[in-house]
Amino acid sequence: MIQATCSQGDDSAASPALRIANAVGAVLDRCAVLIATGSVVVIFLALMAEVVVRYLTSAGLGWPNEVPNLLFPWLVMGGIVIGANRNAHIAAEFLRAQLDKRQLRLLLMAIHVMVGAVFAVLAWLSLGVIAITKAQVFPMTGLGQAWAYSSMLFGFGGIALASLVNLVRVASSDDPATLSHPDAEHMT
Repeated sequence: MIQATCSQGDDSAASPALRIANAVGAVLDRCAVLIATGSVVVIFLALMAEVVVRYLTSAGLGWPNEVPNLLFPWLVMGGIVIGANRNAHIAAEFLRAQLDKRQLRLLLMAIHVMVGAVFAVLAWLSLGVIAITKAQVFPMTGLGQAWAYSSMLFGFGGIALASLVNLVRVASSDDPATLSHPDAEHMT
C-alpha cells in the first residue's frame, strides 16, 4: 500500500535501509489503521448497545458512555500517525518548488530529523502523564485513565518512527520531490 508510493520502483533493488524503512512504515501504517478503525467500530457498537438497552429497558448500561473517553484519543492519534507515515500533511509547495533536488533533500532530511527528535521527546514525556493518570479510574468500567492517555505515547512515538522511516526514504530517493505526493489511489 504505502510501499508503492514511497519506494523507488523495484523494492528488491532498493538499499537494505530503504527496504527496512518501507517494511517498518507498512507495519506502522497497518497498526495505525487498525487502531483508528477499531476505535470507530468499538465506539459505535458500544453506543449502539447503550441505545438499544435504554430503548428496551428504560435503563442504561452505563459503561458504553465511557468508551468514547477511552477510545477517541486512540482514533485521533491513529489518524495522525497514518498521515505522518504517508506524508499526507500540509506542505509549503512554493518553497519546495524553488529548491533543486539536493537542497530539497537536505531540507526534508532536516525537517524529518527535527520532527523525529521533538516527537521522541514528547513520547518520553507522555510516560510521565501516563504515570500520573494511573490512579484515576473511570467509575463504570474500572479502567484507568492512563489507558486513554497511552494514546499519546503511540501517537508521538508513531510520528517519531514515521519521521525516521521518511528520513531513510528521502535519503534513498532519486528525487525527493516525488515522495511528498502520494497517489490518491494509495491513500486509503
